[in-house]
Amino acid sequence: MSEEGATTAKYFLSYSRSDEQFALRLANDLRDNGVEIWVDQLDIRPSEHWDRAIERAVRDCRGLVVILSPRSVASENVADEISYAIDSGKSVLPVMIERCVLPLRITRMHVIDATARYDKALQQCLAELTHQGRQAATSAPKASPTAPLDPEVLANTKRDLATIVGPIAGILVDKASARATSVSDLHGLLLQHIEGEADRERFLALTRYDPNAVAPAPPAAHVTPKAEIPAEELESIAGALTKYLGPIAPLVTRRESRACASLNDLRHRLAALIPAEQDRKDFLRRLSAR
Repeated sequence: MSEEGATTAKYFLSYSRSDEQFALRLANDLRDNGVEIWVDQLDIRPSEHWDRAIERAVRDCRGLVVILSPRSVASENVADEISYAIDSGKSVLPVMIERCVLPLRITRMHVIDATARYDKALQQCLAELTHQGRQAATSAPKASPTAPLDPEVLANTKRDLATIVGPIAGILVDKASARATSVSDLHGLLLQHIEGEADRERFLALTRYDPNAVAPAPPAAHVTPKAEIPAEELESIAGALTKYLGPIAPLVTRRESRACASLNDLRHRLAALIPAEQDRKDFLRRLSAR
């Protein structure tokens, strides 16, 4: 079976390589009890590209089981996997093996405590994953309005866009791909997030984008006066945004502040980058209450 044709398990195990011994023990015990779970150490074939295999597994899984420790909460890879799962509407089951500060995006979730009794934690994991499986089995499948775009095209687009807008590229591409009906449509949607004309032209060159294939065309770039927003205000806004975008929030806040015309403009620019509508409303409500 080719790499593109490979199927992934229902759950993805996210962990720090430093916690590999516990991760493999948990994965094997879950499998022995009938849970389909994907683990990089067990499921990536020698011929596969490691990063692409992980990206595909996270994208295709039903949910995430994430092992929490001081090492994993400091891992950018683990943070990215958690953020992608949450933004994609997937379930996340946190399992704490050592006391640590919880990532902001999972502070409100029920955390299974495996710091004392492993056997009890395993049974709780099995009960929760079994419950999720029953819910999925009784739920009608949701129809997708459009065929998914090629994962390799999405990965290349993220890479090209990151050279222009930085780490926010991944979120922008994921959000646009949910609306796009073609690759050209995807690139047209992304152009709306690029401010400078020179950067727009560079993105077009990188992606070989055909503007005639998209309608309507993105609005022409225009210059707006830059707002002088105090550093402490930017820090406060970034802190609120971290709950929804994770560790890249300060970078995104600084980048967007360079082009905004007012504090209110900045708030709405940042809110537009939050995938879920209810989260966007909560974010703006939190800022207006300050």
